[in-house]
Amino acid sequence: MRAAYLGVVATVVLSHAVLAEDKSSYALPKPTGQFFVGRTVEWWTDHARREQATLEGNERELQAIIYYPANGAGKHAAYYPGLTGLGGMSETKLLARHFGSAWAAVEGGLVQSNAYADAPFSKNLGKCPVLVFSPGGSAPVLAYSAQLEELASHGYVAVGLNHPHDTALIIRPDHRLIPFVDQSPQQSGPPSVAGLQADLEVVRRWTADTKFALDQLEIASRKKHGILFKHLNLSRIGVLGHSLGGKAAARLCQIDHRVKACLNEDGELFGIPFGSNQPVPSVIPGRRMRAPFVDIYVAERLVSDAQLAAVHVTREQFEGWRRSKTEALRAFLRSNVRDSYLVVIRRPGFTHGGFMDIAELGAVVARTSKSTAQSNLELANDLTLAFFDAMLKHDNGNWRQLVMNPPEAVSIESFGKRHIQ
Repeated sequence: MRAAYLGVVATVVLSHAVLAEDKSSYALPKPTGQFFVGRTVEWWTDHARREQATLEGNERELQAIIYYPANGAGKHAAYYPGLTGLGGMSETKLLARHFGSAWAAVEGGLVQSNAYADAPFSKNLGKCPVLVFSPGGSAPVLAYSAQLEELASHGYVAVGLNHPHDTALIIRPDHRLIPFVDQSPQQSGPPSVAGLQADLEVVRRWTADTKFALDQLEIASRKKHGILFKHLNLSRIGVLGHSLGGKAAARLCQIDHRVKACLNEDGELFGIPFGSNQPVPSVIPGRRMRAPFVDIYVAERLVSDAQLAAVHVTREQFEGWRRSKTEALRAFLRSNVRDSYLVVIRRPGFTHGGFMDIAELGAVVARTSKSTAQSNLELANDLTLAFFDAMLKHDNGNWRQLVMNPPEAVSIESFGKRHIQ
């Protein structure tokens, strides 16, 4: 059974010999689009909301890491700026668990991004569609660099949001650390009402963050001498996210008219407490999507009888519980009057974390050739790019082809009244 928060692998410390190698050994896959990629960082403070995770009750602050089509100029952006030298601090422990075997390379500054820091916006482009992204629970935006660089290389402005105290670690320009604060109930075993309600509170908080980010982007588009000045097409906004971030994206798609397309990367929209058939939805019950929507579901691995026995669950109970979740999701997708699609990925080796850099970096460390992780990340990027091209650029060709002839081990089901023909 999938945990409420993003699963992470155990840390494996690299040898000193590995740390001495050239940075190019740890380069992310190169983007396939025609544009160079720039990356800049914005800090936005929401004066209308207070931060729940701190005793001081500070105003809510967001870090936005923005990828955009750029002129190839200047220095490559550090993969994780400000991290070098912090590896021994307690605040980095959760981050280290996320990156697993690649942690020493990440912490040592050896991973090479494909983005140029604060590069000028591409001279060949005017206004670009905007995509706002939220990561999985406690994962940082920078762990999705390959995906966001790929989108920017194809002419999108991709805005990744780090949600304070819900992200493993955020490093401010003054080097002050904003650590993760666990606000969920401590529990183990099958999903419970308390755990799902705690998830829902995070989703609501991140939905408000994303709505606020859209407000700030409207301001940034008018900010003279800023990198984004006159380069944001705010009539073509998409939202997407992974896991908890995907849930927040879906919820925003129900309430904000500015969103024109929405994609959920394996966020469970209808969690059900074990032993019940009543879901605790992260979407708003009874409310339809305002825009076309894709739900990408990574098929769960078969749970063994021994694993079920360890938590005192029978096979019949497990299968009934899983069917209830699927039925709730399908009923929701059928209720939408706009385009809705359910993408199910059953490809071997494609896990919940297949949308991230982490598996790919781990494969590089392990000295594999083109890895399963890279192939799976390419599949995720192809699906994401084709959908947003169809909905925000009116370029239907690739999405139509995927819907009609899905890749091996992938199924795509259409719902709603209007579909891509």
